[in-house]
Amino acid sequence: MTTDVSTTPAAFWDTVAEHVGAQVTPAMKLGHHARRPIVTYLRDLEGIARRECDNRQAIQIIASGRHLLGDRSQVEPVDGPFSRT
Repeated sequence: MTTDVSTTPAAFWDTVAEHVGAQVTPAMKLGHHARRPIVTYLRDLEGIARRECDNRQAIQIIASGRHLLGDRSQVEPVDGPFSRT
């Protein structure tokens, strides 16, 4: 039986490294302008992770993906388990 990651948030956060890698690796070959939608997506994903995820490593992976694409902005801390990482 396979698990539908879209319906189990904990499973998604467990696979976030593969998900971010699938977004970032091809985007690294694109120009700055073409990367913007992916960077925006990763910023949004990091914000969600800071609110909902209890895995600090997931947040670090998302932030690293953004940095690899040239995004040095800070995602605002929110109330969450790792809001200040």
